[in-house]
Parts: sequence; C-alpha cells; structure tokens
Amino acid sequence: MRLISGGAAVLCMFALAACDAREPAPKPEASAPLVTEMIAPPRPEAVVISIPLAFRGAWATDLAECTADESTGKMSLTIGGRAITYSETSDALISVNEIGPESVRLTVDHDNDGEVRRLERTLTLSNDRQTLSFNYGDEPQVVIRCPQG
Repeated sequence: MRLISGGAAVLCMFALAACDAREPAPKPEASAPLVTEMIAPPRPEAVVISIPLAFRGAWATDLAECTADESTGKMSLTIGGRAITYSETSDALISVNEIGPESVRLTVDHDNDGEVRRLERTLTLSNDRQTLSFNYGDEPQVVIRCPQG
C-alpha cells in the first residue's frame, strides 16, 4: 500500500470536496401528462330521479272519462313522481331516462293483479303539454290532460 504525500493528499481531498459540492445532475422530470381535450358525444338520455312534473297529473281518453266516478273502460291514468296508476293496475317506477323536454323513457314494474313484469314505457308530451302518447302493452295510447290534473 502506498501512502500519498501531503500535497497530493490535500489535492485529493479538494477533488473529493469538489465532487460533493457539485449539484446533482438534474433528474429527468416526469413529463406532465398530455392533456387533450376530449369532446364527449352528446348524451341523448339523462337519468333523473322521478317522473318530471310536466308528465304528472290525471290523464284520460276524453273529458267524460276525466269526470267519471268509476272507470268506463276507457284509458285513464294518474302519473305521480314514482308511479303510474291505471284503473285496475299500476306501474312502480324503477328508473327514468329523459330523452328530451317532452319525452321520457321509464323502466317500471307493472303490477297486473299480482303478476309483476318489468317493462319500458316511453311517454311523449305534445308541444302544448296537454296530450300524452305512450304504449300500454302493444297498443299505442293517446290521452288528454284532465282539467283537474
């Protein structure tokens, strides 16, 4: 083993000190995530919690049905926030998808004398919001808003 002379030792110490005093090499920065603007496709449907107010109320095929004490066999219904009640059956609301300001798609549990089936119903209002179109079973229905509804 060889000993370093005094002057050489001092130079080595300065060299080591200089190495320690240097700033560390910059670490490569984590590149910022590339942000690109993504345009989402238009959402044709928006989920809402209950049947919108515009659809609620009493509806029937004609004014006589609106004022009848008992069902005359014509279509009449009452739409609330979470259910639709017909003369002898009802729909319990599962979900509502708003298709537009005058149209919603409902998923309901339809109770027909204890037989419950999950169905979809699309309700569409006329521009003046006084006529409602929808399917009841396979039959298209059109009803008018009752004066009290």
